[in-house]
Amino acid sequence: MRSKLFVSLFGVAALAVVVSVAAFAATRTSTSTPMAGMHTQAHASAAALTKSDLRVLLDKQLGEHAVLAMNATNLGVKGSPAFAAAAKALDQNSVALSKSIAAVYGAKAGNTFLNGAFMWRAHVKFFVDYTVGVAKKDTMAQNKAVANLKTYTVKFGDFLATATGLPKLAVRNDLLGHVLELKGQLDAYAAGNYGLAATKYRAAYAHMIMTGDLLAGAIAKQKNLR
Repeated sequence: MRSKLFVSLFGVAALAVVVSVAAFAATRTSTSTPMAGMHTQAHASAAALTKSDLRVLLDKQLGEHAVLAMNATNLGVKGSPAFAAAAKALDQNSVALSKSIAAVYGAKAGNTFLNGAFMWRAHVKFFVDYTVGVAKKDTMAQNKAVANLKTYTVKFGDFLATATGLPKLAVRNDLLGHVLELKGQLDAYAAGNYGLAATKYRAAYAHMIMTGDLLAGAIAKQKNLR
């Protein structure tokens, strides 16, 4: 079991390095404000979207994110050899989400969403960091990861709010709720409280559907989608 845990944590650390490099490269290649021109660079495919299409798409992708994230962290904290495959599926979902953002706001916004500092891939990395901290019973590492996740809720929340026109505080609080739900689910699972973990798993999934509805409604209103 100890060897399996070591292998899993090695995979977690490797993923963290890959994500960090990707985020750093993205921030180095962009020299202008990430949000500049987001409202005027809508992708041509956005015109083909309907309000209901967008809602279904975002609900699906965000719900899938919650499920894949919890699957990956649960596998990682228990040292499962299936962790690497789960992490790969989670990143594929992240890329799909960024393409949805790019379809509405343009390629630059999609890349910032995915790879910017304290943006989407970064928050996945912070959850990986937290998972490693829990597995190693390293309180300092856990606290650092939580602090980074809280910073993410502010910076990424402001990014989304500026793009969609939603109130910044409301978006930040919604993201904080998501972070705390995933953290709580992992804590319960790691402690062997599988009943509570299952309850939190379902709640975290449901929350992402509400987030998808919120974002889809704001974007549809902004882009006059029918």
